[in-house]
Formats: sequence, C-alpha cells, structure tokens
Amino acid sequence: MNAQLISSLFIFAVGLGIGILLQRYVLSRGTHVALLERDLDKLKGEQLHLKDAIQQHFHQTADLTHSLTNNYKALYEHLAQGSEQFTEQPLADLKNMLASSRSDTSIDAPEEQADEAEQPKNQPETSQP
Repeated sequence: MNAQLISSLFIFAVGLGIGILLQRYVLSRGTHVALLERDLDKLKGEQLHLKDAIQQHFHQTADLTHSLTNNYKALYEHLAQGSEQFTEQPLADLKNMLASSRSDTSIDAPEEQADEAEQPKNQPETSQP
C-alpha cells in the first residue's frame, strides 16, 4: 500500500504540474490574445481619429482654396475697375495730345518742305567719264 500511495501521490503531482503548465499556457495565450485585441482596438480608434482629422483638414483646405479663389477674383475685378477708371482719361488726353501734335506737324510740314526747296541741296559733284 505504501508503494501504491507513493505512486498515486507521484501521479497526482505530475498531473498537477501538467495542469499548471497547461493553465499557464492557455491563460498566457488568452492574456496575449486579450492584449493583442486591446492593441487592435486602440489602433482602430487611432485610425478613425486620424481619418477624421485628415477629412477635416482637407475640408478646411477646400474651404480656404475656395475663399482664396474668391479673393483673387475680387482683386482682379478691383484692379480691372481701377484700370478702367484711372486709365480712361489719361489715354483720352494722350490721344488728344497726339492728334494735336499730328495736326501741328501736318501744318508745319509743308512750310519745312518749302524752306528746304528754296535752299540748294549740297550734293557732291560727280564726274562723268
């Protein structure tokens, strides 16, 4: 009976050791799986947060680009109006000045031509062979 008791205790100890190792392996694996699932959930949350942040960034970029386009359009229209307003009169004055200088030149031109006709032209004499 003594040998049977020792063998029973030995088998019980071996079973207990195997049970502890299996439990540790299964629990550690389960704990590892739980940690991985928690990390996965955390990364999914970060990905959603990043996706929302990127979406907001591009939405704001689109709004700013639209605003910039409208500002450039308003600036162009302002410059075009100023160009029409401020260059119309100076151009008209320039046209009038050119027209008056042309009329003065056309009146003076015949007199100058008449003066030139009265004066002999100084041309070098060429000898004929």
